[in-house]
Amino acid sequence: MTATQTSPAPPLKAVPASTSVSPLRRLSVFGTGFGVAVAGDDMEAVIVRSRPSGSVVVASTVIRRFAGRPAAEWGAEISQFLAGPGEPRLAATLVLPREEVIVRTLRLAGVADKDTASAIGLQLDTMHPWDEEPVEWSWWRVSPSDVVVGVVRQSTLSHYENLFSEAGIPLAAATFSSAAIYRALRLQRTPPASTFCYATNALGRIEVYGESEAKPCYSAGFSLPVERALSLARAELRFSPESTGMELGSALAAPADVSPGAYAAALAASAPLFAQLANLLPAERRASHSRTRYLIPAALGTLVLAGLLAVFVVFPILNERRYVSQLNAEERRLQPSALRVQSIDKALAADRTRVASLDDFRRRPQADLDVLNELVRVLPEKVWTNSIEIFPDSLVIAGEADQAAPLLKLLDSSPFFQNSEFVMSVTRNGEAEQFRIKTMRRGRAGRSTP
Repeated sequence: MTATQTSPAPPLKAVPASTSVSPLRRLSVFGTGFGVAVAGDDMEAVIVRSRPSGSVVVASTVIRRFAGRPAAEWGAEISQFLAGPGEPRLAATLVLPREEVIVRTLRLAGVADKDTASAIGLQLDTMHPWDEEPVEWSWWRVSPSDVVVGVVRQSTLSHYENLFSEAGIPLAAATFSSAAIYRALRLQRTPPASTFCYATNALGRIEVYGESEAKPCYSAGFSLPVERALSLARAELRFSPESTGMELGSALAAPADVSPGAYAAALAASAPLFAQLANLLPAERRASHSRTRYLIPAALGTLVLAGLLAVFVVFPILNERRYVSQLNAEERRLQPSALRVQSIDKALAADRTRVASLDDFRRRPQADLDVLNELVRVLPEKVWTNSIEIFPDSLVIAGEADQAAPLLKLLDSSPFFQNSEFVMSVTRNGEAEQFRIKTMRRGRAGRSTP
């Protein structure tokens, strides 16, 4: 027997646009998104319509036990669900189960966007445990120096593609929860300086999402009680013990009876002009619903824009053409001299770099000894270190202590170290806590690690 719950077509709840968002950016928020989230044996689906004035949920449904039913059967139910609010051609944005996707944050300081994909590709094999198995991946930038990367096995992605193909549902994107939440939080409002929220999936796992100065984007799944999971997440995000997480639905301002994962995906997909969602699906396999209904408004807008360009752009350009021609002639005259100066500057920069490298090589042995002496001074006597790895710009310390959390503050208080963080979760072994800490060496940021 089919067990499907479908909400009525009228809007359930609107998300008001924040006055702190610029009017120009709000104008780019226009479209309709269809989000789907897999929750155990069930499938949750939401349709969101976004406009500059706000976003509204127009319909939602839950397809029960879809995994054990013929794809054509539940596909017909989704087609009927899409036809209800008049959106039969919408392509789905699928949120893959959290346990199927590896999410990592990489620090790529100084790497331009055009080179980021290549830089990630060089480290991809170290980011997942699937050895030689083919994977698909996608990324987005969360700060000038940090990017978030999602990795999924090709076999897993192909399974869902085939499933939706058999169901007759076009698939526009396959993404992961943290990517959808990150975009959804920024669609109609400016996000707070820090975010700390969680959700419980159908399997009882706790997924925690957060943003802080220490972690621009944090996402983790736990098979632990809620309080324990939030405690571990607080340590990673560097939040105070008094910080309490909120339900993901509340953080997104989602209606109470709507899946927050599917809602986040639909919200992010409803404004494709605003920002591109991290999409694990290769570009050649992405579907899209028809945009023919926008052709007439687009044509009229183009005519209006052409008239404005003629009045405010073309005529001034004609008047300034002679002036520009004179500037180009002067530029051609001075270009040989400018090229000679640039060549000299490049030669000087290369010489300075070589001198700096030689000076750094000469100072490094003494600097490493100073680091070891500083560790002896800073770390308490009851702290045991198993290994200390020293790099030009950082060092990694592994060992045991009665309490590992205070070590971060002790290290950052030293004039030698900064930005200390745990590179793996703290574990308890008897009366001691085992830790692995990475700390940056002050004054040596940006130097490569061998």
